[in-house]
Amino acid sequence: MIRVIFNFCVALLFIVTMQSCTIAKVSGKGAVPLLLNQPTEKMQFMEHVTIKKNRNFDYTNTFDVAELLSKEIEQKKPDAVINIKITVRSGFDNFLINLFTLGFAQSFKVSVDADFMKEQK
Repeated sequence: MIRVIFNFCVALLFIVTMQSCTIAKVSGKGAVPLLLNQPTEKMQFMEHVTIKKNRNFDYTNTFDVAELLSKEIEQKKPDAVINIKITVRSGFDNFLINLFTLGFAQSFKVSVDADFMKEQK
């Protein structure tokens, strides 16, 4: 019985360790310019936006920032999106999903923080 518990603990530790090794490809293709830093022209701040998505069964680990922000961009109609920060992490709920599916779910969270800007006239 002790050997079974030890093997389970070793397997659990292995799963937790492997979950923290996430490599992601981030891209941004859209009609609105997406900048990771400040633009060269004078712009007026509109709004700060944070989008959080839970991704399951995503084996590609690719994220299109324009796709994640598309609803907000469509509603607010900014001239540019700047100061983009992408965070990929795994929480306790993602750990449980991955544990019960033996890692097949590839569950993780994607968070995008960005500032919407309008061009000054």
